Amino acid sequence: MNFDQIKELIEKIDASSLKIFELDNDLVSIKMSKNDSTTISAHTETPERISNPTQAGNFVSSERNAVDSEVDEQVQVAETLENIHEIGAPIVGTSYLASSPEKPPFVKAGDRVEKGQPLVIIEAMKVMNEIKSDVSGTVHKVLVEDGQPIEFGQPLIQITDVE
Repeated sequence: MNFDQIKELIEKIDASSLKIFELDNDLVSIKMSKNDSTTISAHTETPERISNPTQAGNFVSSERNAVDSEVDEQVQVAETLENIHEIGAPIVGTSYLASSPEKPPFVKAGDRVEKGQPLVIIEAMKVMNEIKSDVSGTVHKVLVEDGQPIEFGQPLIQITDVE
């Protein structure tokens, strides 16, 4: 699934009445949920239209609560990312998640990996370069797709529980 497909999926889910959407397969794991606090900003009144000062105070308070909850979520995500080790691409090329099309992928989310274990192959100028793990841990997320063009330094795999 490429970025444009994910973006289109987000737009369709946002336009629908679904509250929670989950997709989990060998290549991608996506979980989306709608936050009911987003409706607060949709009903924001301009100061000229608010006749009761108490009502204005309630609006500001509600908006602050929505912003505060968003900030809390971002802090939680940042704290989680601190415990994640990313393996980046050392070269530009094309990613392959398995040694051949009929073989299973080297790793998938939830797999335990050891230092030196192959994770991805990057083909560059007809040379297959095995990208190996530089740590032991658990695969949190595979960030690339099979056959995807890769840039230098692009994150490939996220690993948690690093040893």
